[in-house]
Amino acid sequence: MFRSRFFTVSVVLLSLFTSSSLATVSTVSHGYFNLNFYNTGDSNGSETGQANWTAEQMADVVASTNAWSSGIANVAGRQIEVDLFWNELDVYGPTVLGGSGSYRVADGTTIWNLGEYVWKEETDPGTSTPFDTIIQYDITAAGVAWNFGTDAPGAGEIDFRSVVTHELGHSLGWDSSFDNDYNDWGWFSTGYGGLTAWDKNLVDSAGNRAQSGSSGTPGDFNQTDNPVFFDGANATTLNGGLVPIFAPNPWQPGSSLSHVDEGLLGSLLMSPSISTGELNRSVSDLEWAMMMDMGWTIVPEPATLVLLGLGGLIVRKRRI
Repeated sequence: MFRSRFFTVSVVLLSLFTSSSLATVSTVSHGYFNLNFYNTGDSNGSETGQANWTAEQMADVVASTNAWSSGIANVAGRQIEVDLFWNELDVYGPTVLGGSGSYRVADGTTIWNLGEYVWKEETDPGTSTPFDTIIQYDITAAGVAWNFGTDAPGAGEIDFRSVVTHELGHSLGWDSSFDNDYNDWGWFSTGYGGLTAWDKNLVDSAGNRAQSGSSGTPGDFNQTDNPVFFDGANATTLNGGLVPIFAPNPWQPGSSLSHVDEGLLGSLLMSPSISTGELNRSVSDLEWAMMMDMGWTIVPEPATLVLLGLGGLIVRKRRI
């Protein structure tokens, strides 16, 4: 994962642990998404496709959007533009399976990924960008093999639908503004824009929290606390305590502070890694509770929450 000090794009990577002719861009509109599939040689000005999409692969992406749409009641202010590519992602590391990057908007207090803003805030900010989110998938599945279609993956395969659903989650707000290179929070274009909804729920073991324009408050936030915690009211009630967030030492670009801690919570959709043979295509009740704490309207509410009355994954492991 990288955080640029000069661009309003954030990228989160998902990884694995341990000659085509020029084609046209294919767009599929489904729910609130315009899914733009870039084939070999097609460019959106940021990336150029290195392989063509098959009908089965496109159907997998379309189906994966339903995992999020099924639980979100917010009405998007317009279609969310998602550009999708097949590329070799070894530049990010040999275990990377996919990466999600989004343009951002900010109001000085809050930073949103653009698609997150359009859907969660139910409005169009009128921002002129070539896309809302760009998602890339590694052509070779980090040297393993992809499983496409509705069937479960085999013992030596990475489930493509699981990875797609995971990367879409990052675009919808599972994303931090923390910049490890500068040890600060909230950088936005040429100034500080606030915090993401995700950031606002993070706390380290000493009680330090994120603060836009600084390294944290009241003290320096420990980004390698192993784990950091998510303390939103809905999630902590459902979990029976603070929710551990992946924050290993040393810092892992593309994974740290943007995933739940798999070692303590088990394999959830928004874990930092996925194993061969693993199928994880749905959002858990805990992850829906975390979405509620990030300001989404979720229906139906996870059963335990009704009492509250509160209104890049890796193959094992490769990072995603």
